[in-house]
Amino acid sequence: MFDVLIKLKFFFKEHKWQYMLSFLTLAISNIFAVFIPFIIGRFIDAIVTGTMDADLLLVYAVQFASLIFITYGLDLIWGYGLFSGAYKLQRQMRSTLMRHFLRMRAPYFEKFRTGDLLARGTQDIRALADTAGYGMLVLMSATGFTATLIVMMGVTVNWFLTFATVLPLLPMAYVIKVKGAQVDEAYEISQKAFSSVNDDVLEMIDGMRVICAYVKEDDFIEKFQSQTTQLLKKNNRVSELSAIFAPTVKLFAGLSTMIALSYGAILVSQGVLSVGDIIAFQMYLGMMIWPIISVSELILILRQGSASMRRVEDIIAATDGLSFTGNMPAHAVGDFQFDNFNFSYTASETVSLNHIDLALPKGKTLGIVGKTGSGKTTLIRQLLNQFPTGQGTFTMGGYAYSDYQDASLRELIGYVPQDHTLFSRSVRENIAFGKNDASDQDILRSIRLSSFEEDLNNMEHGLDTMVGEKGVAISGGQKQRISIARALIKNPEILILDDSLSAVDAKTEQTIIRNIQEERKDKTTIISTHRLSGVKAVDEIIVMDKGAIIERGSHDELIERQGWYYDQFKKQEIKDFSEEANGEKVSTKEGALKNNKALKEGEDR
Repeated sequence: MFDVLIKLKFFFKEHKWQYMLSFLTLAISNIFAVFIPFIIGRFIDAIVTGTMDADLLLVYAVQFASLIFITYGLDLIWGYGLFSGAYKLQRQMRSTLMRHFLRMRAPYFEKFRTGDLLARGTQDIRALADTAGYGMLVLMSATGFTATLIVMMGVTVNWFLTFATVLPLLPMAYVIKVKGAQVDEAYEISQKAFSSVNDDVLEMIDGMRVICAYVKEDDFIEKFQSQTTQLLKKNNRVSELSAIFAPTVKLFAGLSTMIALSYGAILVSQGVLSVGDIIAFQMYLGMMIWPIISVSELILILRQGSASMRRVEDIIAATDGLSFTGNMPAHAVGDFQFDNFNFSYTASETVSLNHIDLALPKGKTLGIVGKTGSGKTTLIRQLLNQFPTGQGTFTMGGYAYSDYQDASLRELIGYVPQDHTLFSRSVRENIAFGKNDASDQDILRSIRLSSFEEDLNNMEHGLDTMVGEKGVAISGGQKQRISIARALIKNPEILILDDSLSAVDAKTEQTIIRNIQEERKDKTTIISTHRLSGVKAVDEIIVMDKGAIIERGSHDELIERQGWYYDQFKKQEIKDFSEEANGEKVSTKEGALKNNKALKEGEDR
């Protein structure tokens, strides 16, 4: 149960002066607070014995007021110290998680769903913050304050009465311990259910268009209601187990009060205690009720904190399985070379790259084509260090690719993936993301290269147009071209387009590729695509199938060989010609209708 405090020791040590001051002021405040019943007891005795006069009344009044103001000031100090510490822990833990997420690659995010990561980064860390703030307050009250009260009760009133009153509280500790373990288990189950609901809500929001298109709204509503019902049951289970704590504490506290009144009355009748003593003792006992009741809250907070700490530690301890030990800076791009290179994904027994032999000289443009699942993206991922290094030789500039510093390699690369990720910001901000000090001139240049000028002119707010979450407010082709502009503004040494032109028409595609080749004559470019017209003018084309290179050469050379590339190119050429012809027919037909309408209007006139 207390393991969460041990694991948070690093934080308490880092902010030791803040917590030491908080604990010191809390302890002093508790000491001053327990003197209030003592003064009241003496005040009552003075009234009962008839010794009360104006001077004595003034003394008691000044003492009482002084204690009230002193404890008020001390409470402000420890309250700020403890609860500001809780917020600092949230910030520190979330920053740690974010740094961890940003350093992880694809294999890590295959282990955890997004909703689960969000739940652990929000609700679980909030539970840890409660432990560092309110939990520490309750811990001090349940231990230090209770101990101070017991000592004060024994010293100023009677030790036998104190022991008799505290005795019923011992069995309470056992009940709390047993039920606390059950709360721990139930809370962890409820947190897992919350993570699952989070995951499905994110998927529903992302896939809302598809859900509506297939008229599946009712199905998802029913599924969501079922999930939230299960989550409610699991949370209710935590509440049921937690509910026993307060009544248990009150039961044993009631027994203590009964003993105090009964035994105390006997001692008063025997002359052992005064009326003021028994009143002060009852006030001490009343002050002890909250610390005792708070024991149940402390157990709950620590149990929940322990469960949350395990969940947070799980995602921090998990890695992507990638180890980049290279320490050689990559200042410039060299020639790439693959020799007998093989690669398989960890979760698959299929060979994804099979005996790859490939040379890509610096400053050249390589086209990678092949049917879906042929290994195009897998080959590109080797350049991005997104997965473990395969078997065989992979070099750049004559040195093993793994010898280079990972961060310096990524500085050289501009990457446009298949799934275009745009941020819920303006067009300007999305494009400038690729270059920290990008000017409007840089942005407009990259827009021209990505053939996005006409679209931008049609946008009401131009560069300040908001694209919506994940680019929901713009078309697929516009998203692709903004992503390309974002990569081009970086002016990278290596530009990788991974099927990044699928949503634009053939004419726009040709314009973009021509712009890239003109601007990047001395830089390395890799274009992976399904549309072969996009790689006609590159220096070399490789055709992949089942992870292997089955054809290579220039466009003309591959056409002459009449293999897969030839067959596929002819099919696409016929399709493009047919679509173009149909477009012209529609255009001609519309023109004819307009002319006939104009002639008819002329005849009517």
